[in-house]
Amino acid sequence: MNIQTKTIFQICIPVLFCFLGINPVKAQKPGTYTKASFGKGIGFASGDSTFTLALNGRIQSMAEVKHELNTNTTGADFFVRRCRLNIQGNAFHPSFSYRIQIGFAQRDITADNTASQNNLILRDAMLFYSPNKWLKLGFGQTKLPGNRQRQVSSANLQMVERSIANNNFTLDRDKGIWAYLNFKLGSSVLKTTLAVSSGEGRINSNKNGELCYSGRAEFFPFGNFTNSGDYIESDQEKEAKPKLAIAGVYSYNSNNNRTMGQLGEYLYNNIHGNLKYYGGDVLFKYRGFSFEGELYNRETNKGVVVNSKDSTQKNYFTSGRTFLLQSGMFISKRSEIAVRYARIDPSSKIISLFPKQEEYALGFSRYFLKHNLKLQTDCTYMKVGSKETLIYRLSWVMTF
Repeated sequence: MNIQTKTIFQICIPVLFCFLGINPVKAQKPGTYTKASFGKGIGFASGDSTFTLALNGRIQSMAEVKHELNTNTTGADFFVRRCRLNIQGNAFHPSFSYRIQIGFAQRDITADNTASQNNLILRDAMLFYSPNKWLKLGFGQTKLPGNRQRQVSSANLQMVERSIANNNFTLDRDKGIWAYLNFKLGSSVLKTTLAVSSGEGRINSNKNGELCYSGRAEFFPFGNFTNSGDYIESDQEKEAKPKLAIAGVYSYNSNNNRTMGQLGEYLYNNIHGNLKYYGGDVLFKYRGFSFEGELYNRETNKGVVVNSKDSTQKNYFTSGRTFLLQSGMFISKRSEIAVRYARIDPSSKIISLFPKQEEYALGFSRYFLKHNLKLQTDCTYMKVGSKETLIYRLSWVMTF
């Protein structure tokens, strides 16, 4: 057996044993080990831990009913909202690590820019180097350091979906270089993330040579949240002492021409503009109660753009201000209720095409094993200009 074939067998046989219900620890050769746990998937490691690989996945199945109040019409749908595969681990030394996330659901891979070649199956692909405890460097594609609700994984949301504030005023993902810094200041903690990226998101950009510069600074006056709870919306750890996180964000996207910076179609007539994105957010948790607030702005000197080839077609940079308030409370050990209010006040430059929006939502979650296995439902009243809509959603999430 040649070396290549031997390596393939060493990787594939333990995986096959796991699916067949055979204990892979007994079946594998000395010097390696395998473990599996619900929510964390299957992990493989060499005996000296110089190489690790973990596989886990997530499925979110969803039902949605929409009732248009203006026309008194109702529609319903069932779909797989998310289907994800995560691969991560260490290589050669614990200071070198990697992470890959792939999405298979239709809404994960639908092109968000019809004029450009897309590879939207790939969500994250990062290589990391941590020379010490306070610094980690990343190179690849992942989320930019923007608003808090986008930083929170969709697996850890308090409601079925993120808010309109996030959906219209987020930096989302991009390709570039990241620096993560973590400092202890007595009993307090300061976390900072800096990124230099392409500015055009996950798509294959037109490579105009301009870049996006982003930064997020987050202060924890009472120390870290339990089990990274700062990026989990509900207080599932039932914090015994008050925990608070206050963050500020700034991003400058130079010479961009997508309607939301890293997202959206290209502006007509090959129009480009500079985007300024800034704001802040706060998170508080204590004994099962959680509160999250966000205030973000996007500014540009460009207004509505009329297609020179068809005057009936218009688009614009999504600019203005957005505001979010969200709170939840556990009413039993595993059940939580949550409320949300979000608002978008568009810039005067685009208000003729992009009216003011408001969202009121009431949600309920039943956690069987924290966010790894949960049933969620919410009811939302949405107002976009004069259009009013009621939305009911039911979601089942399993992270395995």
